Amino acid sequence: MDVMRYLLDQGADLKKPDDSGHFPLHLAAKYGREEAARLLLSRGASVDVAYLGMTPLYFAASCGMIGVMKVLLEHHADPNKVSEQGCTPLTGALHATDSGLPESISLKCVKLLVEAGTDVNSANIETPLVIATSYGLTDCVKYLLKAGADPNIPDIHSGAKPIEVAAIHGRWKLVELLFPLTSPIRTVRNWTVEGIIAHVKRPSKPTWQIC
Repeated sequence: MDVMRYLLDQGADLKKPDDSGHFPLHLAAKYGREEAARLLLSRGASVDVAYLGMTPLYFAASCGMIGVMKVLLEHHADPNKVSEQGCTPLTGALHATDSGLPESISLKCVKLLVEAGTDVNSANIETPLVIATSYGLTDCVKYLLKAGADPNIPDIHSGAKPIEVAAIHGRWKLVELLFPLTSPIRTVRNWTVEGIIAHVKRPSKPTWQIC
């Protein structure tokens, strides 16, 4: 921090990215440097500065850096900013569980973003509910539903609703959870939990794109 202050006092440009396109605030967010983020913001860093459309909030959410997320949101970071890949901080926090982020941490990130006004039904690629269902994030699914996530919005690529995604992955508890909230699907003749499970066929690989 002392070195950062000295460099900034000497005229270091905090708005200049490195060779890969990352700005200082991106790195503070990625590595959970709360004090560094506060300093950069106090010296004029843009809270929503983007690298391929990914903001510091996206990096913080995708890495489970809750402290930095709070700092960024206190400075009015946009929780609905969409990256060039069609991802938002919310979808980033959910996708990160596939790379080892514990669901408990992802859920804390999700709650912060929902409280900040994120769109729980954003579907630039797939909805947060589709993502959470595909990864079997039961607690996240429950919270998203409570926050207003629509279980009838299908995956943009496969056309499958979250309940079908759950069945495809063999997540029976999620099928039961989503069943009373999902409108009957015309192609499912026996509209019961058992009927849905019998209707789907498990593909060899998931069809949805991962950010």
